[in-house]
Amino acid sequence: MGHKKLSFTTRFVLVFGVLLLAANILLGVVILQQSESAMKSLINKNMLDIVNTAAGFLDGDALGALTEDDVGGDVFNDLLQKLAVFQSNVDIHFIYAVRQMDEDTFVFTVDPDPVEPAEFGEEIVVTEGIKKAGKGVAAVDDAPMADRWGNFYSAYCPVFDSEGKVAGIVGIDFDAEWYEELVRKHTLAITVETILSVTIGGAVIFIIANGVRKRFRDLNSGLVRLSASVDHLMRQIGAMSGGEEKAVEEPQDELEVLDLKIQTMQSDMTVYLEYLQKQAYTDSLTRVGSSTAYHELAQKLEEAIQHGSAAFSLIIFDVNSLKKINDEFGHENGDYIIKGAAEVISKVFGADHTFRIGGDEFAVVKDRACSQDLDRVDAEIAAFNRREKGSSTVLSVSKGLAHFEPGKDHAFKEVFARADMIMYEQKKKYYQTVGNRRSE
Repeated sequence: MGHKKLSFTTRFVLVFGVLLLAANILLGVVILQQSESAMKSLINKNMLDIVNTAAGFLDGDALGALTEDDVGGDVFNDLLQKLAVFQSNVDIHFIYAVRQMDEDTFVFTVDPDPVEPAEFGEEIVVTEGIKKAGKGVAAVDDAPMADRWGNFYSAYCPVFDSEGKVAGIVGIDFDAEWYEELVRKHTLAITVETILSVTIGGAVIFIIANGVRKRFRDLNSGLVRLSASVDHLMRQIGAMSGGEEKAVEEPQDELEVLDLKIQTMQSDMTVYLEYLQKQAYTDSLTRVGSSTAYHELAQKLEEAIQHGSAAFSLIIFDVNSLKKINDEFGHENGDYIIKGAAEVISKVFGADHTFRIGGDEFAVVKDRACSQDLDRVDAEIAAFNRREKGSSTVLSVSKGLAHFEPGKDHAFKEVFARADMIMYEQKKKYYQTVGNRRSE
């Protein structure tokens, strides 16, 4: 029996969850290491504070001048007493003073240990920390040091004489087992916190994963409903425009469903918007540009005029005697004449430049038009009427041509007014000729 293939969404959520969990674990490890390092730094700082304080209590000139013969004397006992105060009252195992004999040799000078003090002049185990102190820099050993007294982490601080030279070094020892146990306890606490954090993080990831899947399902359900409405709308548009339904490949999982639905709706809405735009910009009766398209073009030309980049010609047409045709022969014949006027004008100037801006009024906007174009319109009207010979109606239009004149025209309406005035002058002559004035 085959295993059911996990959906992309499920795989995505699982991978996302594993990555988050791994990141949480890695963060815990980093925090653990940083915490251990921080804990050691804190202990080392405390060690340096103690040894620096102890060194500050000692007289560098007295410490530097101390000899084996001074052991038991007042100067020696004064130094011994000051170190013994720290031995008794501070949580350290040993405190002592040493002197550097040469680059790699250091010896004890004062040791207040009441049980087994070091002899004056006895060599001490040399470490990197004590070498740094010999050069005038307080330091803590990075690793424990073992000697006959035990295993210790040590800190050292130089004691300077009145001339600023290193007269001696104060050292303190912390038991290595105590030091490492303190670090272990801190590390264990951080480890427990990290495990707890990872566990909580895993639970949160599981909750988020379930929430993501639920959001996908809810989003998909909403898109399915929206898509159904859009599909219904597009079928209606397809029926009106004669379009064909598209075959859709069956999606594999939730994300593919979402992606397919979104792409389909984007495509359908693009078609729908193009359909709406075409309907808005096309006159339904004549199939030339609508008044909406004309007014949008007029606005663009207005902006061009204001920017000083306009150059165009405007022609206004008005069908003659349309009211008489509608009254005597019916609106069906009137519509036929309007469509005939649109056919003639668009044949001469092109449908893209021709707009029906009123019931019987048309406009043509071109980069440049001339009187010869109007003569062509007259010729096409004559051809239309010859073709319709015997019809009870005759096509006749009045027209007015005006050119945009830079420096004279400051708005589109000024060009329109000139063209409209010329058209009405021609219409006036037309009615004088036919003896039938029309009241507008």
